[in-house]
Parts: sequence; structure tokens; C-alpha cells
Amino acid sequence: MSQPNIIITFIESYWKILLVIAVYWQTIIILKQYGILEKYNIDNHGPLLMIRTTKGQLFLDRIARIKGFWRVFADIGIPLMLLGMFLMFALIIFSDVAMLFSLQQQTMPPPSELHELRNIFLLPGINEFIPLVWGLIGLVVTLIVHEFSHAILCKVEDIKVKSMGIIMVLIPIGGFAEPDEEQLFGKTGDETDNETDDELNEKQPDIQPASRRQRVRILSAGVMANFVTALVAFILFFIVIGSIAAVTNVMITDVVPDSPADKMGLTDFTLITHVNGNKIDNASAFYAYVDSLPSGEPLRLSTKNDGQLQEVVLIPEPEINGIISGARFENIVPGMPAENAGLVGGMLIISIDNTSINNTQGFFDYMANTTKGQKITLGIFNKNVKVNYTINLTGDPSGGDKGFIGISEFSTVVISRSTGLSVGEYPARELLHFLQMIPNMMGSVAGWVIILVLPFPNPFIGSFQGFSGTLSMFYEPIGMAAPFGVGVFWLANSLLWIGWLNFYVGLFNCLPMLPLDGGHVFKDTVHSILARLFGNEEKMGDLAGKIATAFAILMLASLVFMITAPYLVHGF
Repeated sequence: MSQPNIIITFIESYWKILLVIAVYWQTIIILKQYGILEKYNIDNHGPLLMIRTTKGQLFLDRIARIKGFWRVFADIGIPLMLLGMFLMFALIIFSDVAMLFSLQQQTMPPPSELHELRNIFLLPGINEFIPLVWGLIGLVVTLIVHEFSHAILCKVEDIKVKSMGIIMVLIPIGGFAEPDEEQLFGKTGDETDNETDDELNEKQPDIQPASRRQRVRILSAGVMANFVTALVAFILFFIVIGSIAAVTNVMITDVVPDSPADKMGLTDFTLITHVNGNKIDNASAFYAYVDSLPSGEPLRLSTKNDGQLQEVVLIPEPEINGIISGARFENIVPGMPAENAGLVGGMLIISIDNTSINNTQGFFDYMANTTKGQKITLGIFNKNVKVNYTINLTGDPSGGDKGFIGISEFSTVVISRSTGLSVGEYPARELLHFLQMIPNMMGSVAGWVIILVLPFPNPFIGSFQGFSGTLSMFYEPIGMAAPFGVGVFWLANSLLWIGWLNFYVGLFNCLPMLPLDGGHVFKDTVHSILARLFGNEEKMGDLAGKIATAFAILMLASLVFMITAPYLVHGF
């Protein structure tokens, strides 16, 4: 694929985002020209804004008075950061080796949604797996506790904090505490011992440079604060979901027009909890119960929609009883046989050439044995009646002699003909039970992996981004939490994302990759080891800097390779 085509594809996919960024960037340029950014102590580096404030210094001084506590707090964070550093480094190297092996074996999987540009960064509302509101709450808390802890430890170690603030590109993407860099990253305490007091005072008359120990404490404090915040948030999250219960697993997915269900006002996304007073736990139980009803007997459904409980009485149509199932398609390919025959999206295929089609797999199995030019008869179930359509198949556009209709986006649908209801099920109870069991798994690697991949597509629970949208319909607060209604879900979602983002950002900051905190700690750790082994502080400091830079380049290259490798094999 040529380079211009790649650029055009990229622009077509992300033109809205690019337009918003362009308008935002132009606004920054105008504000800078008129001196408005400088007036409010804001710096910009292209579209990136650094909003500074010198307020809060007295508050920091008060918190930092308990110096012994904060030093112990930071000291605990040092081994945690080193452990996280090792784990993240090992994970990235293992992933790269696995991808190289896939390249060699020609088994590289195609790019997934996780490789898309918008999903690479943890930006709420842009990353499709991180919801805007709950993600922003989690991100703001993460930035505050991380940078605030740096600032507190600077005060504890008598390092000047020049300002604090947030970093923005449309939305907050980072925070910072701005210490005196010359004091924090200048000569170490060990190096200053080789200078006379007059030389030191001449260079920095009022400021003592930080020792390596002090610097590592300050840098480790951010990661430690993130891990502690994540721990507290997850503990509270698991307590809160103990007050949440699943309403049912059964939901109406479709209503046949002019059917008894349609006439009674039932709609999609309505939960069914009971049928004639009997609790219904799955779709099969619902269909079996309806099919066993004597002719003419009313059907009393207990339902829940938009939080409202309701009882609906249906009178099934006895002349069209039974259960019907098939493969529903949603899209029509223009110019193909389906469009020419008059098919429209949303129709249900129940037979091909008098062969019953009960699900999508049955449809694909039948079509696999057809050929170009073959004439077939589709049995379409529409408005509670079956209509036959004759189709002259064309060839498969992807190649080969297999027949092609020109329809896509399939799903299996089962309909109770006498009521006009199609119901499905979602494992709401099973999902909640799994979430509540996660604390018991934290003693193994599996528990930590589950936490890390929770919002992304994963083999454990698919993807869980909180109790919101359609998912929240399946749940309700119980016990003492019941009076708080949806507020329980808001609290659970906020705690989930505060915990997850703090945990993830803390781990990411452990990477031995400058300019991350882990990169600086790695550099100082290497410097300390080399100095003890070989002496010569200054020379070993230069060597440690080169090693840390090499590791940073290696980590960056590894991350880029992990993201781009599937595209290099399968195309952009």
C-alpha cells in the first residue's frame, strides 16, 4: 500500500479529531499572541499547555511537617517501584519476543481495536474503552495524588517547589510539581563532598543539592501514592458492589410489529423478571414456558424498563404458536443480489431452499456450499409471516467460486410467534459474581492480570467499563444502598476508574524509561551500584546516564514495535 493512501486513510478515519485539534491549536496561538497565556502563567509547547500556580505552598508545608511518616511512605515505595520496573520491563520484552516469534512463524494476528491510534493513549472519551466522565474523574485524581506526593516529599527533603499545575491537550493529560531542577537533578550529595564549602556556596549559596537517596524518595513517592490510592479505591469498589444485585439475565431484544407484545407497548431493552409469577433466569426457560401454555391462556409478564417496574398481560395468538429462529442481517451491500431482490436490513432468514436455518452458523454452512450463478430461495420471516425471495447469486468479491448474496452483520434471533417477542440473555449474575470474587484472586498472578485488562477485551469477562449504559439496566442497589438509587452506580464507577487508572499509571511510571519516574530511579540505582563497585562518582554518573538513555530508547522502540507490528504484516 502506498504512503499517500495510508495518509488519506488516516485523515478519513480521524478527520473530526484532527479538526478539533487544529481549532484548539489555533486558539492557543491567538491567546499567546495577545499575551493572555503569559498573563495567567501558562506556557505552551505546541498544542500542549502547562498551567502553573504558586498557590498552595503553605498547605504543602503543613502536610510535610510529619517528615518521618512521609519518608517511611516513600521508602516503602522504592522496592515497589523496583518490582514494578522489573515486571513492566519483563512484560514488554516477553511481548516483543512473542511478536518476533509470530513474525517468524507467519502467525501474526491482524490489528485489533487496541492498536488503533485513539486507543493507544489513556485519554477518556478518546480511548473507546475509557468513558469520558468516569475516566476524567479517575484521571484527575490520579494526577493530583501523583504530583502532590512529589511536592510533599520535596518539602520534606527541603527541595524548593517552584510551582504546581496541570498539563492539557484539550483535556487534562498530566500534572506536575515543578521542583528546583538544579537542586533535584544537579550534583548528588556525594559529589558535593568533593568540593569546598566556599565553592559550593558560590554556586548555590542558599540551596543544598539533593542526595541520591532524597531524589529516589521524591520520585518513588508518586508511584507509591498511585498504588495506595488504587488499593483504597478498589477496596471501596468491592465493598460498594456488595450492595448491588442483578435484576435478571433476560431482556427483550426484538418485538414483532402488530404482535400482541407490540400492541401492549413492550419495547426492546425491557427486562423480564417473572412470567405468571415464576422467576425466569434465561431465554430458554422463557420460550419453554410460553410454548407450554394452554391455548388462550393469558401471559402475565413482570418487566423493568428505565428503572420502572411494570406488569403486562398478553393474550398470545393461538393460531400462530410455536418458536421460530433464524439468522438476522442488518446491512445490504449496494448493487449485489440481495438489493436487486428487494431485501432490506433487519429481515430474518429462516430457510434456504426449504432447509431450515436456525442460527448464523447454519446460514454460513449452507452458503459455503453454493456457487456463483446458483439460484436459491430465501425464506424470510417478516411481520410474523414467511415470504420467499428468489436470489441469483454472484461470485464472492474476495475471490473463489463460492456464491455471494450481499448481506452482512448477522445475529441469531429466536422469536415466540404467539407473543411476537424475541428475548435474549446477558450473564448479569455471573458477571457480578466474577467481579465480587476478584479480591480472592489477588493472591495469584491471575488476579492482577484481570485488574490490569479489566476495561479492555479479555478472555475473562469480555470487557467491563463500569455500571453504565445498557449494562446498568441489569442491576439494582439493595439493602441499605437501595435508597441511593443510581448514586450507587455513580460511586462504583468513580471508584473503579480511580483505582484502575492509579494502578495503571503507577505501573507505567515504573518503566525504566526517561523521563518517567522509573527512568530517573533506574539511573540513580545504576549510578549507586557502579559507584560502589568502581568508585569515581562523576565517571560512573555519566555511564549510568548513558545506560538509562539506552534503556529508554529500547523501551520506546519496544512499545512502538508492539503497536505497529500487526500493521506492518497486514497493512494499515
